[in-house]
Amino acid sequence: METRPWWRGNLPAETSSLIGRETEVGQLLKLLTETPLVTVTGAGGVGKSRIAVRAAEQCHGSCPDGAWLVRLSGERDGDLLAHVVAAVLGLCEESPRPQVEALVEFLTGRSLLLLLDACEHLTTACRALVTDILAGAPGVRIIVTSRQALGLPQEALLPVEPFEAPAPGLGPVPAADDALRLFLDRAGAVRRPQGAQEGPETGAETGAETGAETGVETGTEAGTETGAETGAETGAGVDDAAPGAGAETETALRAAARICRRLDGIPLAIELAAGWLRDLPVERLADRLERRFEELFTGLTPIPRHQTVRAALSWSHELCGPGERLLWARLSVFPGSFDAEAALWVCGDEHLPDVPGLLVHLVERALLVRVPGGYRQPDTVREYGGERLLGLGDEARLVLRHRCYHLDLARRADAAWYGPRQEEWAARLNFSLTDLRLALASPSTPLSVELAGTLWILWLCLGRSREGRHHMRRAIDAAPVTDPALPRLLWADGCVALAQGDLEYGRRRIEAALPAALGWDDHAAAGHARLRLAGSSLLAGNLDEVEPDVERAREHFGTAGGATVGEPLALVILAMAAIWRGDFTGAVSALEEMRRLCDARGERWARACGDYVLSVAQLGLGRVAEATAAARRSLEVKWRFRDASGVVLAVDQLAVIAAIQGDGRRAARLQGTGTRLSALFGLRRPAPEGMSEPGAVAERTARQLLGDDVYDALFAEGHDDDPGSAVAYALG
Repeated sequence: METRPWWRGNLPAETSSLIGRETEVGQLLKLLTETPLVTVTGAGGVGKSRIAVRAAEQCHGSCPDGAWLVRLSGERDGDLLAHVVAAVLGLCEESPRPQVEALVEFLTGRSLLLLLDACEHLTTACRALVTDILAGAPGVRIIVTSRQALGLPQEALLPVEPFEAPAPGLGPVPAADDALRLFLDRAGAVRRPQGAQEGPETGAETGAETGAETGVETGTEAGTETGAETGAETGAGVDDAAPGAGAETETALRAAARICRRLDGIPLAIELAAGWLRDLPVERLADRLERRFEELFTGLTPIPRHQTVRAALSWSHELCGPGERLLWARLSVFPGSFDAEAALWVCGDEHLPDVPGLLVHLVERALLVRVPGGYRQPDTVREYGGERLLGLGDEARLVLRHRCYHLDLARRADAAWYGPRQEEWAARLNFSLTDLRLALASPSTPLSVELAGTLWILWLCLGRSREGRHHMRRAIDAAPVTDPALPRLLWADGCVALAQGDLEYGRRRIEAALPAALGWDDHAAAGHARLRLAGSSLLAGNLDEVEPDVERAREHFGTAGGATVGEPLALVILAMAAIWRGDFTGAVSALEEMRRLCDARGERWARACGDYVLSVAQLGLGRVAEATAAARRSLEVKWRFRDASGVVLAVDQLAVIAAIQGDGRRAARLQGTGTRLSALFGLRRPAPEGMSEPGAVAERTARQLLGDDVYDALFAEGHDDDPGSAVAYALG
């Protein structure tokens, strides 16, 4: 699948072909031309998401602002639904307004497709959000996948049924039979390459392990379908009889058709069955499946479809080795995507010493899906695994390990942020966002208090400020005053509030953090609180208070020991205060020290903040070349971090520089780009008081140089340019 720029959507590349469903995709596309809201309904495992994604891909060209997939299966808090959607769209959360208002305003005037996937557990919240979006943003089209309709008047429904099962008495290969086509396709994908060696979970070892689980997973259904029989059958003629292995005999095809028929044509169940062809010949696979279903559903005709899926999961569970079964259950505590490190940390122990190897096996069994950066459990598979985990009596322990892992992840990100791996940690935090939300879901626990504050990087540096305040406020309200993690949480909440322009609230939080930190002798937290008080004074125009607070902050940092990103940020605040006094030379001196500190650590985010301020100072001294270079350095880094406000500030600064140089054409185009990027990120303009005047002067200058008509044309050219190309132009 074609790779697209991030601002044009996030539809995933297909990891396996979509078999059949041409009719359903066509129906969905037709409905989208008739109504702005289509809900794809059906039981679990029928392929709703795949149909919706394929349709979204095909109508991508008619959506200039992109097609966006929002996976909701792992989300649990309906109050955060608008935040989840905003995070996917890249909407900056710098405004203190309610997220729903900001989201609808961001979508107004846009032409895009929103795919809300797996909404059945958030029906009420989805209904409310979709209603608001359709009322305020008529250019948005929405696809919902759910096991039930939202119940809105403008909603069209597309019910999805399983494939029609192959008829008995199969003759030649029926190319049009979608269920069998799916089985054959997946069979070809899983067959073992010739000459491959049996792994620890196949062959006779599987038979020995499956029949006796050594107490690892008590209560597992290990009956006639497991045990030594698996060891006898596994590896015997797999490649000779399995469809896709080059020997698609009539007998093998009849067996494949039996499997598809027994599984009622349900795609997920068929894929699960095909995943076992690496271990069992297709005829024996069909025999064992039929025998198992007869045991489960004696006298029950027809079998309810939801029971078919569950029976297929149960059967696949029984065929798994003990390690695979146990890992399947334990992985259910991850509501979102996870990587091998997280799986090992949360799930690994003496019973599961080879988690990475077992992950590979679960992918082969269609029980895990590979995603960029790691893995994801299909929703129905994860639900079944959660039931198994509950039955093992191990849910509470695994949930705690999940929370502890994500606290450890946040701690490591915080410790490493002042260093060369910032982009890596930014990516890891964003990748884990769904699971971090789950870890924060119980605000009354001490773990959540520490986690909410430690994630200040995510809230402040990575654009999730409004969601961060939601989590931090809940944690503060639930935290006892004796909690040692409270001071950090207070200053982090105050800092994010300041960034949103909520100066009074932010200062109150920070003033509360300072004595709390000193009471615990937490000089690191006290230093950050002092530093944020200095920032508050700067924003309020109380310049005489800035330097004393910065000096006290640096004293606290010195007492705490260890390097902190607060050190270069303190110099940035001092430089900004110097600029506002007109002391450009003093600002440059402070920022040169800031650059030395950051370069020694390989740090880029704080340095980019300082480079923007350095550009303003150098321009104040008439050093246009130096100002240009500093603004470009800032823009390059802020663009890579998707730091919305930083990107727009740097582009606006380059426009001011162009106007001063007499290049009205470049100034006009860059001002158009700045306006476009502000809209792209959902930023509100004009800039804060005192920072908007240079832009206004630059516009007047450019209009005088060009005339209004030429200025407006070039502004529109910059506004309409592709964001990536526009930023490249600004950097060029």
